[in-house]
Amino acid sequence: MNRNQIFTYQPFILLTALTFFLAFCMDTTAETLRRPQYMFFLLSVFIVLFVFRQIVSISEPALILLAGVMLRTSYILYTAIWTRQHDVIDFGTGEGHAGYIEYIYSNLRLPGGDPRQTWAFFQPPLHHIIAGVWMRFCAHFQLAYRQVQENVQLLTLFYICSVTVLTFFICKELKLKSWGIRTALLIVCAHPALTIMSGSINNDALSLVFAVLAVYLVILWYKAPSYRLIVMLALSVGASMMAKLSGGMVAPAIAALFVLKLIKDRKNALKYISQFAVFGVIVFPLGLWWEIRNKILYDMPFNYIPGVGEQFDVPLIRRIFDIRMHSIYPSMISNGDAYNEFNVPLTMFKTSLFDDANLSAGSGGLTLIASIMFITALALAVISLIATVMILTDKKGRYDISFEHKLLFGILYVTLFLSYLSFAFSSNNYSAMNFRYIALIIPVEAVFLGIFTDAFKNKQHIRFRLFAASVAGFAVASGATYLLLGFSQGS
Repeated sequence: MNRNQIFTYQPFILLTALTFFLAFCMDTTAETLRRPQYMFFLLSVFIVLFVFRQIVSISEPALILLAGVMLRTSYILYTAIWTRQHDVIDFGTGEGHAGYIEYIYSNLRLPGGDPRQTWAFFQPPLHHIIAGVWMRFCAHFQLAYRQVQENVQLLTLFYICSVTVLTFFICKELKLKSWGIRTALLIVCAHPALTIMSGSINNDALSLVFAVLAVYLVILWYKAPSYRLIVMLALSVGASMMAKLSGGMVAPAIAALFVLKLIKDRKNALKYISQFAVFGVIVFPLGLWWEIRNKILYDMPFNYIPGVGEQFDVPLIRRIFDIRMHSIYPSMISNGDAYNEFNVPLTMFKTSLFDDANLSAGSGGLTLIASIMFITALALAVISLIATVMILTDKKGRYDISFEHKLLFGILYVTLFLSYLSFAFSSNNYSAMNFRYIALIIPVEAVFLGIFTDAFKNKQHIRFRLFAASVAGFAVASGATYLLLGFSQGS
């Protein structure tokens, strides 16, 4: 293993160390940050950084990544496994993602029978297998069962923190400069959707991290094609689909890069075709075996999705243009609101910041800070959409991005949005509009905003300063919102 490889794996080794420390040395069952052990844990981290600041070079990107890890760590420490979850239900109920995980923990095998008969058991099992085995490992060391359950969040914490690290690696491969990397990392390290997902014990986080890994690996493969990289790429895509079938949304963008490489290097066509064959031999069985098994055994349709959520009957025009808003939080009848949110763009935006939660019951200052996050996020959403269109349609070389990378991220961007909009508009329920179905767009948009940042020639211009202030304001407000939330609950 050379020096560069050691650097590449260092962040994941450190995240593994953090996972073991939290699992076996901390109490993860509390539901508040008002605990002395958390304060002293943070103090210890700062002391270590201070002592080693001259020995170990701690770069600005590393500090941003560390801040993101600490934010997500804080979030999972005060968030219970039944709080702000999707289809988890609870342990001991025999259904939901928690029941799925618990069955594998107890029996060390997959559940039998038609997966449609038990809520959430239709999902591909990779996350649940890993979580069940992890619970067995934790229980072996005689941890309290409540702690063993909460430790499942450490897996999702690891996955989401890995997403931020991989985004940094992607930025380096795209040769983003210092300002561009700062912008991209602030977005992915502070984005509230990823913070919430770090504590969500369903299968979203695992599918997301493998999808981002696949994007990184296809960039490496295009630069230097090899069987080693094509196998790793196939395993990543297959694993993303084995965690959640929608992980296959990265496939069109990857296929486009395959075709481009084949066209540009036609004289070596046989080499590429053989690599593509290896890719297919791995990815299709790995990514689709669960669906094929259930189709054969139980005649379960491919991409089966049960009817879920709060149903409504609203004309299409209103689902686009009705933008009434009485709160920055999503409107839900179950939260005491007059109606369930049904405007697709507005719901996508609101759930990207708060998921389904209404945080107004917290401390007095929480909604104020959340409102600042809402405003800055709205500004960045508009800017990122404009920046994405400008970068993808640029023909004058204003933006420093190669054609193959523009093709990769452009097709991925379009694929994600078309898939999300198709699902959201075809389902007359609130749940289908949740931002988590398009969470992969966060690192994609972070990259586009990083490229957009680097294109500013004059970093002293008022437009750049306003843009930088929006990014910084969003990151600070997001972090403050989800830290203050931890102090506003529990005792």
